[in-house]
Amino acid sequence: MSELAIDVRNVRMHYGTGQRRIEALKGVSLDVRRGEIFGLLGPNGAGKTTLLSCIEGLYRPDTGAIFVAGIDVLRDPQHARRKLGIQLQSTALIDGLTALELIEVYAALYEVYLSRSQILDLLERFGLIDQAHRRAKQMSGGQRQRLALAIALSTDPEIVLLDEPTGALDPAARREVWRMIRALKDQGRTIVITTHSIDEAEALCGRVAIIDEGRIVACDSPHRLIAANVQPVLKATVELPLEALPSLPGATQMRYVGEHLEIETVSPEATLQALYAAAQQHGRLVRDIAVRQPNLEDVYLKLTGRRLEPSA
Repeated sequence: MSELAIDVRNVRMHYGTGQRRIEALKGVSLDVRRGEIFGLLGPNGAGKTTLLSCIEGLYRPDTGAIFVAGIDVLRDPQHARRKLGIQLQSTALIDGLTALELIEVYAALYEVYLSRSQILDLLERFGLIDQAHRRAKQMSGGQRQRLALAIALSTDPEIVLLDEPTGALDPAARREVWRMIRALKDQGRTIVITTHSIDEAEALCGRVAIIDEGRIVACDSPHRLIAANVQPVLKATVELPLEALPSLPGATQMRYVGEHLEIETVSPEATLQALYAAAQQHGRLVRDIAVRQPNLEDVYLKLTGRRLEPSA
């Protein structure tokens, strides 16, 4: 058996024609290993959902190849889809159906016919047993999200695709969904999530692919991505334009974020001493000094030239 749950090779995909042609995926290649939580990190419009849709067999890419559990998705999408449990970005729940009915209907679409006791067991696992006979429209956002996860698991899939699984949830509901995702991994399942949340990617994912404008710009564990791309960040408030600052010892990159100067540096102490001296020469003060360890947000900024803004 291959160690790869998903293998994507040089996939290109576009929408529209002529001046309205948009190339959503520009030669994307990646692999997802069995049993890992793999993250696709990027803003809305980066190509995350399009890539998932190609993996699911909903879209046929212009070029490239995709394999799910060794099955060629382009040649046999139905067979490949049976290996997948899918939660879309805004799972469309039929408001008039109860939680029990929704799971029964969804599973039947994949030719999986669950008994009533099996559905109740699934609802209990996701803390929804008291919602079994409640219609979807009567549920809270967190309950609907947990129900969407239960639906995705109703066919007992090897691989679970979750598109923005915690979008629009409050912090408590978000942490609960994180717990459930980790529990799925503990069961031996492979999880792929898309997210625009830095802390979600760092908290959940063994490996992360940063996707920007239809391209994978980096892929590795969060720790390795950080170590390979950014250094500790010295933050300070000082009224000096960048062009007035000399080449500070240890500094590899300087930028203003709002009124705060941020300096990536391999030697924070030496950099700070030189910053003090430069500010003194111009009659300025250095205030609000802090040194923080870098994170995936710094990596994203370094590789794409902009911050990853939360979705509206």
